[in-house]
Amino acid sequence: MSQWRGRIEDIDEPGDVVDLVGTYYHVPSLVVLLGFMLWTRTRNWKNFLIDGTVYFSGNDPWYHYRATKYTVQNWPQTIPFDPWTYFPYGAHSSQFGTVMDQLVATAALVIGLGSPSDHTVRMVALFAPAVFGTAVAIPAYVIGRRAANRLGGIVAVAVLAFAGSTVMARGSVGFYDHQIAEALFMTVAVLASMVAVSVAEEEKPVWELFAARDADAVRRPVGWALIAGFATAVYVWTWPPGVFLIGILGVYYMIELSSEYAHGESPEHVAIVGAISLATTGVLTLAAIENTGISATSLNLVQPGLAFAVAAGCVFLAWLAREWDARNFADAQYPLAVLGILAVLAGVFAVALPNTFSFFVDQTLRVVGLDVTDTAATIGEAQPLDPEALYDKYRFVVFIALTGVSYVLAGHLFDKPRAELTLLAVWTVFMLLATLTQQRFDYYLGVAFAVMTGFLVGEFVEFARVFEFEGDIETYQLLTILAIVLVVFAPLVYPTAIFMQTSGGGPGPDPAAWNESLGWMDENAPEEGNFAGAGNDMPYYGTFERTDDFDYEDGFYGVLSWWDYGHWITTMGERIPNANPFQQGADQAANFLLAGDEEQANDVLERMSEGNNTETRYVMVDWKMVSPFSKYTAPFQFYSDGNISVGNYISTVYSQTQSGSLNRFFTQEEPYYNTTMVRLYRFHGSRAEAQPIVLDWNMRSTQGGSVPVVNGTRNFNSMQEAREFVEEDRSSMVGGFGPYPTTDVPALEHYRLVQGSDRTTPRRPGAGATNWVKTFEHVDGATISGDGPANATVTASVELDVPASNATFSYRQQAETDENGEFEMTVPYSSTGYDEYGPENGYTNVSVRATGPYTIETPRQFNESLAQIQYNDTVHVTEGQVIGQNDSASEVSLERQVLSPPQDINGTDPNGTDSPNGTDSPKGTDSPNGTDSPNGTDSPNGTDSPNGSDSSSGDNTTGDLSNPAGTGLDPSTVVPLLGAGVVSVVAARGRS
Repeated sequence: MSQWRGRIEDIDEPGDVVDLVGTYYHVPSLVVLLGFMLWTRTRNWKNFLIDGTVYFSGNDPWYHYRATKYTVQNWPQTIPFDPWTYFPYGAHSSQFGTVMDQLVATAALVIGLGSPSDHTVRMVALFAPAVFGTAVAIPAYVIGRRAANRLGGIVAVAVLAFAGSTVMARGSVGFYDHQIAEALFMTVAVLASMVAVSVAEEEKPVWELFAARDADAVRRPVGWALIAGFATAVYVWTWPPGVFLIGILGVYYMIELSSEYAHGESPEHVAIVGAISLATTGVLTLAAIENTGISATSLNLVQPGLAFAVAAGCVFLAWLAREWDARNFADAQYPLAVLGILAVLAGVFAVALPNTFSFFVDQTLRVVGLDVTDTAATIGEAQPLDPEALYDKYRFVVFIALTGVSYVLAGHLFDKPRAELTLLAVWTVFMLLATLTQQRFDYYLGVAFAVMTGFLVGEFVEFARVFEFEGDIETYQLLTILAIVLVVFAPLVYPTAIFMQTSGGGPGPDPAAWNESLGWMDENAPEEGNFAGAGNDMPYYGTFERTDDFDYEDGFYGVLSWWDYGHWITTMGERIPNANPFQQGADQAANFLLAGDEEQANDVLERMSEGNNTETRYVMVDWKMVSPFSKYTAPFQFYSDGNISVGNYISTVYSQTQSGSLNRFFTQEEPYYNTTMVRLYRFHGSRAEAQPIVLDWNMRSTQGGSVPVVNGTRNFNSMQEAREFVEEDRSSMVGGFGPYPTTDVPALEHYRLVQGSDRTTPRRPGAGATNWVKTFEHVDGATISGDGPANATVTASVELDVPASNATFSYRQQAETDENGEFEMTVPYSSTGYDEYGPENGYTNVSVRATGPYTIETPRQFNESLAQIQYNDTVHVTEGQVIGQNDSASEVSLERQVLSPPQDINGTDPNGTDSPNGTDSPKGTDSPNGTDSPNGTDSPNGTDSPNGSDSSSGDNTTGDLSNPAGTGLDPSTVVPLLGAGVVSVVAARGRS
């Protein structure tokens, strides 16, 4: 402080002020930028509090919250194995319960004075990503300063603050995932490695110093190498798949060592740092391995094995350099020899260990191969990034950073650049390839681009002598600063501040909707271990030995949904999902949800059950799972019960808007309506009959070719007329949209709706709304048997009330009488006896209940006197019969009824089917057609996270095919171009 006060007291002239600012400007600049970053990342924190409960964004943050809670209760241990997910096996994930969770748990314990409440833990977890996201700027500043100067560090931090990268999105309040911690610890590891190789460049340690045990001579290089190895290990501990950083370091050391020798210098000092640092990483990761297999997703032999291999490679290349020098081979041939040896070793590896070699090739391509597998493509964050999207995120920073990379790498052809700059350039290149392969890795690329931009700007400022003041400030110095602002920062904030659009705005509607249904399950379904009154228990935060197949006791059950929702089922409902966002169980979940008949669906559940009341009991489906615009297509990539193609289930058509543009939506073919998840969500397991409604379209030419454009719908008096029209007009189909199947869909016998969320789907023009999430129970089903007229169709129907949405629907089932007039059918809904069963005795307190008994009837017919006749009766089905506690059948004898003769024979429905689709009451309440309409109203607008984080990806675009109007240059392009012009003038003036 005295030194600072002294500098102020020495100010006598304006030039002294300039000198003082030039010396200390970075301090207040860094403080302001860090404060600004923290504010932008936390400003929406109240949006994550809903009715006093803290919610998180996405899916994975919820399991990190669970892992953190475990560590709070078992500090400092991390969750070893979890039987509360992936029923009936249990699971362990090395990517959860890591260093990040330990740090946050420790903070929660400190804030909560050793015993934090659940709300305290949630609040700490809520703000943790914003703290990590702001902390990334500190090593970024140091890297920028080391690469160039203090201005380079400030520019790097400013780019992080204003760019719309995933660093902002993942480092904002609410997104409690390991990704932003990855970015922080990787940046620290890169910084530590940069310092280590820089120190080695300064002190030039060689093997002889170690042989002579000259500790003083090697203390600094070895010390920093150990720190670099430790930092790399911490990063891998945080995210085991981050083993690819070790591979990046391996490529860097190969390039640097080869370049050192090719330029006539000994590479031994760099090799020493590489060997010590990676050997340290190998030892530390070896100590933490969980199994001795080979996998990219857990701590196993891959991490230490690769680290030791790179360390050994550094030693070998240093030895090869000495041998090369001893034999007086040409320096320039050394890099070629290194590549040749590497190729030979790869060949031997491929022949000797083909499976292991294939594993490493596949994992390398998965990260930097610029392509993804079909299953990975169902994850929004794992999809490739369009290179054009980089400009949307970074504007001219893209070009500046890539120019900096080219400048460094090109230096190896002339005067070799500093070793730490080469590491920075190599890291940036790999992060660019990784991001273009999987867009999630943009949270690494954002940091790399920021520091590389800081490096180039800092170099330019040095070149232009902007801060070399001799008296008054020169005009060109002010213009240079203005040019930097115009080129680098203006496009990031004008005309739109990109960073404000990418910070977390809230958890979205999905978690709250699911919490309603899962909260209901927590109170109205039997506790895990108590199904059918088994009376067993399992601690929710217990410690369990790791196993591949957990032995569940009687009374435990699974809850099946798409894998996206598994962590919510575990944390919100305290129930065990069959599938989770680790993609465990995704194939069986897909097999069930896409099953084309009930027998196949039951077989899938049987494979996921252990018997003895240890089975999959509930199925949860939300509207996105049945919407082709959202998640419907994702299970196709995991389906393993045969070969199916999504093109046989849905087809693309377009509708014309009032403006003349064409919006895409989907027609739904017969297989779509027969999938189990659609039969559950749209029809609640009821029979649904095709209606004489035809969707008609014409082919229209567009820039992309001919596309089908819907004309509208046509209504016919009978199905025969509708099908005859379709046979003559091939550009039409019966039904195929909303609740209108193309053919009759049979009823389900063993699945019933037990609850619907209070939150409903968004209302859209031409469509109703229904429950966001619907919960179904797999039951034994009750038998209804009886007699009536011979060889007749008998329909059983019961009206059920859904209190959450104040709506009703009808379940309908059909059977045929035999020649004796006898029939039998199975139904999943009860109509009485609800109060006899509930969670206290191991069963469900159903929310969806019948308003009366079943009506059993035949179709209306006309006799010779034009009187209507019908056989009908009513009967109750008890809850005990449905859940298998009462094996008796509900018996009924249909009585012949004479109805009033019709006023108009032609105007009467001869089928006598009330509510033909079996799902709506005459008032149209609880309309399951709220998700599709022939006008394409099943639009996902405003319903899915634009980042697609941790979720299955759907085609959530409207497909506008209208011809875009010609536009001029965007302001974000004009401004930096103006700045670039200033730069060119300044550069010439600055050196004159």
